[in-house]
Amino acid sequence: MGVQMNKRNLSNPFFLKSQRGASKLGLVMLFALIAGFLTAGLKVAPLYVDHNLISGICAELVETGEAANMTITDVRNRVSNSLRINNVTDFDLGNITMRKENNQAIITIDYERRVALVANLDVVAKFNTVLQ
Repeated sequence: MGVQMNKRNLSNPFFLKSQRGASKLGLVMLFALIAGFLTAGLKVAPLYVDHNLISGICAELVETGEAANMTITDVRNRVSNSLRINNVTDFDLGNITMRKENNQAIITIDYERRVALVANLDVVAKFNTVLQ
């Protein structure tokens, strides 16, 4: 019975006429949408890559216990050296703070970054990471 229904549907002229591809306008709109997402992604992704690098360095210092014996200047110098190696030039080291509680270092990374997206439209990313 299922085979007969398929034959009947394929022989229906209305069914054959409704099989069409995408229109040119539809394709242009799809490509514009994909290009917009790619543009936004390529501008926003480096913000998160840089933040993961910075927080990874500080997390390693806290996890190994090195940060407990360091001053804030030592921590900032360690982060600065790693950022220089990875060619990250626009990070203010003043955004890294450290306090000590019970001989354990707590490092806070708190900043925001703004990136121009299109014309006068900007993307603002706020980061506030506490590592203990």
